[in-house]
Amino acid sequence: MRAEQTVSEMVVEVLARRAEALSEGTGRPFEDAFAEVLDTPAGRLLGELAEGPQRHERAAYWQARLRNEREAKRPAALLGGEASTDDRPRTRGRGTQKRLLLVEDNEAFREAFARMLELELAPEVNVAFAQADSLAEAHALLKEEYALDAALIDVGLPDGDGLDLVRELEEDGGGIESLPTLVITANLERSVASRAMEAGARGVLSKVVSSRETAEAVRVLIGAGRPTG
Repeated sequence: MRAEQTVSEMVVEVLARRAEALSEGTGRPFEDAFAEVLDTPAGRLLGELAEGPQRHERAAYWQARLRNEREAKRPAALLGGEASTDDRPRTRGRGTQKRLLLVEDNEAFREAFARMLELELAPEVNVAFAQADSLAEAHALLKEEYALDAALIDVGLPDGDGLDLVRELEEDGGGIESLPTLVITANLERSVASRAMEAGARGVLSKVVSSRETAEAVRVLIGAGRPTG
């Protein structure tokens, strides 16, 4: 991302990259792939972002503000504040809310993807996201957060392969609590899906599928739905 890039320019770049990956994976013309990406739930939300009041804002400033807002919403005990004196076991899935770790390096797509899932799963399932843009941030969140129910992980991350994190979470190793994982990717090659399943992922989800398919996959992952077929 260029330092002077606006939110609108960043969104167009994100959509173009997703379209390029779809075009390369299917052999379809770029224009057709771009139209399909734009017509997905996440694509439509990104389109709204590109036309919204923040469209001329510097993307770096916008991303920093979002990170600060997320930090402000997290419990003080998870921000280096006073430690909790509650010795009761910390269990997943308290009440009806499900907490998901979402690891995706593109801020705009990650925000749109999370919002799309929140809308699609409501009101049956109330979801909240702990968001990370790298393996390092994901590891930091896993040390701070508790009661996470599942993880959605992109493959290509700036500091490594997301499948390495999948292996850690599925194997319950390295001091990290095990979590069921779903790989999200724009790469439609079969080799990516094979590697993800070998790493232990419960499933592989394309970033350009419908909101209904995405939500159903997440429902199954967190135990709020049943596999079909």
